[in-house]
Amino acid sequence: MNAMAPEDCAAALLLLSWKHHLIVDPQTARELEQDRHRLQSLPSPPSQGRYFPRVAALHGLVGECSPPWEKQLKGSDLLKGQRRLLLKQSYAKQYLYPLLSSREIDKLKRDGILVNVYDGEGNMYEMIFKLWGTKAHVLTSDGWLEFYRDHNLIEEIDWITIWMFKHVHTHQLCFAIVSERRPQYSTLPAVAGKSSNNRKRSRNNYLSTIPAA
Repeated sequence: MNAMAPEDCAAALLLLSWKHHLIVDPQTARELEQDRHRLQSLPSPPSQGRYFPRVAALHGLVGECSPPWEKQLKGSDLLKGQRRLLLKQSYAKQYLYPLLSSREIDKLKRDGILVNVYDGEGNMYEMIFKLWGTKAHVLTSDGWLEFYRDHNLIEEIDWITIWMFKHVHTHQLCFAIVSERRPQYSTLPAVAGKSSNNRKRSRNNYLSTIPAA
């Protein structure tokens, strides 16, 4: 096979990341998956910096990248009427803005920036990264609705880890979001002194059964 130009490889991987939106027969689906693995195995420029999303499909495609940020999903993140994922303001200001040009920051504050968002399997969703009001940084659009429905996300139980990065070939702004379901534990408050009193009571009951010398 002849070597592919970096832009051709990037375009092919992008097309293959859309396969979950396509209606294809099983044989074609298997061939697409084989092509995706083959393209991902081709030599690619190394990622810049020390951060890298936990997404195998993005190997060699990540340029500048932000540190990861974790969030426990809230009910407001999963409201159909809002269609948005709220990002922490301090995280956006400290870690995302340094990756943006002044032109991108202006666009973020006006209409928002169209971004490609990848899940843990490398599937791509189109969203808009924008500033709501004066402080709320969000990922919004029907792409976010599709993302949380595809992953059956549940408030308070599911956590997500987010990275923002520049595509190493196209320099387009992208995000990676990996979801994880974590068990919930009871948060019922303990009654102060109850365990200690129970232990003392049990000990006294035991001693009362021992015959006196």
